[in-house]
Amino acid sequence: MHNAAFATQGLDLVYLAFDVPPDDLAVAVAGLRALGVAGANITIPHKEAIIPLLDEVEPAARRTGAVNTLVSREGRLVGYNTDVYGFLRALEKGWGRGPYGARCLVVGAGGAARAVIAALVAEEAGEIWVYNRNIARARDLCAEVASWSPLPIRVLGESDLLLFGPQAELIVNATPAGMETGVKATPIPVDILTSDQVVLDVVYAAEATPLLVAAHGKGALVIDGVEMLVQQAARSYELWTGRAAPIDLMRVHALAS
Repeated sequence: MHNAAFATQGLDLVYLAFDVPPDDLAVAVAGLRALGVAGANITIPHKEAIIPLLDEVEPAARRTGAVNTLVSREGRLVGYNTDVYGFLRALEKGWGRGPYGARCLVVGAGGAARAVIAALVAEEAGEIWVYNRNIARARDLCAEVASWSPLPIRVLGESDLLLFGPQAELIVNATPAGMETGVKATPIPVDILTSDQVVLDVVYAAEATPLLVAAHGKGALVIDGVEMLVQQAARSYELWTGRAAPIDLMRVHALAS
């Protein structure tokens, strides 16, 4: 996506991917500084751990506790979270509206879930329910959100899902579940899915994730992770270059990959 966008706008930039083990994150960030990069994207599992290594973090990213985009400004590394923007734009494109007043179930408690919840709070969702296999982490996240927002938010255990799940108008999978091809497990029981729901999966996979396949089979409106990927990428591009992103071109290349 990014390299095609750079080329079409005649920018002398290149986008490269690097695998960084968690123990080497600080060294990698020092390398970015030394090389004078224009910016970078950060993905799992580094979105939260990178924050103490940066010179500045914009307020929205600070609130979500997760950074997915770095911008170099006069030698200072500034962290942003474009997942919030990408999630809302994907929801508007797929659902035709935002989450205002909706009962929302968020699956996960990591960086992506934090971005989704920050977006739901900003757009005044009706209620937020959080389910995560590590329930202690979900409790910590809900307590943190409750400290800066009056929006109703609660943790769901496995038994709660059967009661509250079918009542959710919007379900968002913010875990990596479904990213690996061939894995058929869903992050939540398919019994809670109904035809009245919107199900958005942040995972961008070559094929529809098992969750989206199951939701589609129940008659729900499904939104895959590709549009969120494109929208957050376009926002990152604009932060790095100061130019409007050629989003249609980026979408074509995202779908092709």
